[in-house]
Amino acid sequence: LPAGVYYSTLEVHVNFVRALRANMGEVRCEAEIIHVGRTTATAQARLVDSEGKLYAHSTTTCIIFRPDGE
Repeated sequence: LPAGVYYSTLEVHVNFVRALRANMGEVRCEAEIIHVGRTTATAQARLVDSEGKLYAHSTTTCIIFRPDGE
């Protein structure tokens, strides 16, 4: 978002598919923005291991606050 534009979370939904273990190695979060409009934005993410095995997936919706007149 541009400078002076702020956001707050409206909703977060997380689905945990399987447990993470301390000795399992590297995991990464793959995230993408789905939509950015004037007043709301949505995104999704996936938590996967080095082989691409899914551990969790999530979506979020945020409200966007713009300075007056924009």
